[in-house]
Amino acid sequence: MLSDSAELQTLLKRLFPALNVLGIAKPSGQRVVYFCSLPDLNRETLTLLREESALPANVVVKVSSGNDPNAVAYMEKEIKTLNELDSVYFPRLYHHEVVSEDPATDTKLIERLFITIEERKDARPLTECIEAFSSERDVIELMHSLLGGLSVLWNHPGRLVHRDLKPDNILISPERAIYIIDLGILRETGAAGVTATHAPYGPMTVLYTSPEQAKNDKRNISFKSDCFSLATIAYELLAKKNPYVINDDESFGGVYNAVISHSPVRLDRIAQCSTSFATLIEQMMQKEPYKRHRTIEALQTDLAQIRERMNEY
Repeated sequence: MLSDSAELQTLLKRLFPALNVLGIAKPSGQRVVYFCSLPDLNRETLTLLREESALPANVVVKVSSGNDPNAVAYMEKEIKTLNELDSVYFPRLYHHEVVSEDPATDTKLIERLFITIEERKDARPLTECIEAFSSERDVIELMHSLLGGLSVLWNHPGRLVHRDLKPDNILISPERAIYIIDLGILRETGAAGVTATHAPYGPMTVLYTSPEQAKNDKRNISFKSDCFSLATIAYELLAKKNPYVINDDESFGGVYNAVISHSPVRLDRIAQCSTSFATLIEQMMQKEPYKRHRTIEALQTDLAQIRERMNEY
């Protein structure tokens, strides 16, 4: 599996001489993600995917193995989608390429590498600022913003499903603007997909996954799957614990079984929130997708009504 190494960083430096690695993201999926400065981003070094302008010096560089067909398929899907999206909720894609040779020696690499360079937002993962979303009002505003961003995917012609919505993939700016990142396991509703149909479970972060995704039930994966994840995050923020960690068992098997079979206690019984909001979260977290909101508009309407009542006080 591809991982950070001195050799990989040296290769990136040879490809992009002005690049400086500032940090490394926590491992997620089959790729390495670097936070970098690249001051000459608007020069001929790169083929930019938008008109040249005063581009930011700080970028995100993602490197994936080109030998893993699944990783390649996911990377290609992410590149295609980021090229198509024009939304403030998602980072801009500046550059992508496949590298198979060392530019300094012209020798073949052991494995091909897929490299993308994306905009780095001035924001922190929700994981690092959970304390700022401790009240019902704060969580409702967060959900309202996230629905705006997710609707860009859901209303896409391919009816895209993020499939990996979690606190690490939600960025919060100092002004509380939100950004959604990591489209690495994005899925088109109804598409055949990359994971084998007979596989016991699909790609996921088990703490925030939906039951249908956990069971690799491709036929039922839709925007409702992202809604389940969104509700799980909201529940966790207010309850101060993940609803599928039972008796402190955070093992994959323990959480997986809870996602499939455990019905969490209603949110208003263990946290300070209104009955209407607890009912909304309960519906979004139903095990069977058909019991959740049937349309995006229905969910938006229900949340808007709760938000409006909340803002009256």
